[in-house]
Amino acid sequence: MQITNSEGYSYEPVRVVGHVPPYPADLVAKSKDLLTATCGLFKKLGPVAHVAPHVFAKYKVHADRARTSAAVIGVEPVDLLAANLCYDLLMGASAMGCSTLALAGPDGPVLARNMDWFPAEKVAKASCLVTEEYGVNAGFLGMLGAVTGLSSHGFCVCLNAAFGGSDPDGYPMLLFLRHVLDTATNYRAALEMITTERLMSGGIITVVGTRNEERAIVERAPRRATVREARGSEPLLATNHFRDLSTPEECPRYAHMAAFVGQVRPLNLLTSKHVLQEITAQHVVMCPATQTAEMFVPSHLLPESVCEEMTLADLYRYFLN
Repeated sequence: MQITNSEGYSYEPVRVVGHVPPYPADLVAKSKDLLTATCGLFKKLGPVAHVAPHVFAKYKVHADRARTSAAVIGVEPVDLLAANLCYDLLMGASAMGCSTLALAGPDGPVLARNMDWFPAEKVAKASCLVTEEYGVNAGFLGMLGAVTGLSSHGFCVCLNAAFGGSDPDGYPMLLFLRHVLDTATNYRAALEMITTERLMSGGIITVVGTRNEERAIVERAPRRATVREARGSEPLLATNHFRDLSTPEECPRYAHMAAFVGQVRPLNLLTSKHVLQEITAQHVVMCPATQTAEMFVPSHLLPESVCEEMTLADLYRYFLN
């Protein structure tokens, strides 16, 4: 069912699929298109893209998943793992966005976010909610890591891009968030892992639990972390600028959300023209207390006639603008 907001922007829900094949053939094909496009960008990065074999050898659990998923999707396991290193290989914020709300609610806290990624058309078409052993991954088939995920142990996490440096010996960001979802036993355990693990890249990680006071935004550099936790029912917001690790930069999206949060429904705020970006590909709402997860994608990206081809030059143009 298509939903249209007061500004005329339309979005629609995605399918829910299990983590065990067989998968819908059209979703497999769309996931392969996305992964192929992502790997095509990496080939132009030179030596930096060679990190994938090292990660494949270092993290057995992720390598095993890569072998299993690659056989179904029809790509090489190392290429599939490389696509899941996209955040680290492009050094975090060079061409990404995302806008996130962590809000107190009558049934427990809610995480609501826009996932801004590239190429947005291919991400939107491949998007689905995948029921994993740990809970729900708001991603696509072949996603070994996590950008937005809900754990059955009473918490959810999501990532906003922010450039905080890099450490080739740290845990790759998306694979690390999957590790948190796989192993953390509750909100506090997840928060502890997120604040202490040595990471390959910096970023902004939002963690939400089952009680309204269980909301935190963690600003991460590879070896440093600061935490902003909820104060009463006060909303927590994140876009793509550190507010503690470095001097905050102006962000119109952050300013708009801060001005109108609590006055409109979270999805109405996130789908405002003042928050949407050219690469907005997903809208996700999760509530750990009720164990509910919803994902929507922009309707204008779904027709087969819409086809985006993105180059590194396009990414740099987006960032500079």
